[in-house]
Amino acid sequence: MSESRLIELKKISKVYSIETLETHALQNINLQINKGEFVSISGASGCGKSTLLSIIGLLDVASSGEYFLAGHDASSLDRDERARLRNKEIGFIFQSFNLISDLTVYENIELPLTYRTDLTDKEIKEIVLQSLETVDMISRKEHFPSQLSGGQQQRVAVARAIGGNPSMILADEPCGNLDSKNAESVMCLLEKLHAKGATICMVTHDPQSAKRADRSIELFDGQVVSDETTTERGSTETALT
Repeated sequence: MSESRLIELKKISKVYSIETLETHALQNINLQINKGEFVSISGASGCGKSTLLSIIGLLDVASSGEYFLAGHDASSLDRDERARLRNKEIGFIFQSFNLISDLTVYENIELPLTYRTDLTDKEIKEIVLQSLETVDMISRKEHFPSQLSGGQQQRVAVARAIGGNPSMILADEPCGNLDSKNAESVMCLLEKLHAKGATICMVTHDPQSAKRADRSIELFDGQVVSDETTTERGSTETALT
């Protein structure tokens, strides 16, 4: 695998079976994502976007095919090994924020870091504070999620995602529960992180948000039907072969 390649999927398929009914969510997906890319994944409801993101994020496993993440053969890992790799290599941003209501902002960001055996308490504190500075939420570190607006909660979610310095940030409809002003704020924050070198993979149904990425992938019936890389704002070149 190329040194610049972070993600590589080879003939990934996902089949859900309920009694005698089979649903083919993904079919023979071949996909590569390089370090530093900002990729959007779009498509109609039920096309397999979230399933694909779950497999990339090691939240689910493929029915067949191979998956390599940061040089690791993720296809062969057991549940505990996937959890350890996920905690170290991937940061998640969810549509519904997924903050723990009875933990403060600081504690929500701190929690996933406490499972990292390679970090000291001092290092964890430094990471949490730096992450909050990055998203301009340091003044709210003692607040609880219920005391924050939707946009502020998503900023905290972004801080949690970047806290462990992951190889990739996965964003599942990050602006889906936000008004236009807060959505713009979050997209600008993602662009800022990307400009600093972050690798981002974002699922979105919003065409305008998809255009903010420098590469756009479209799914239809569990298959990649379009893969375009933006060369300049407003122009694209087809990357699908």
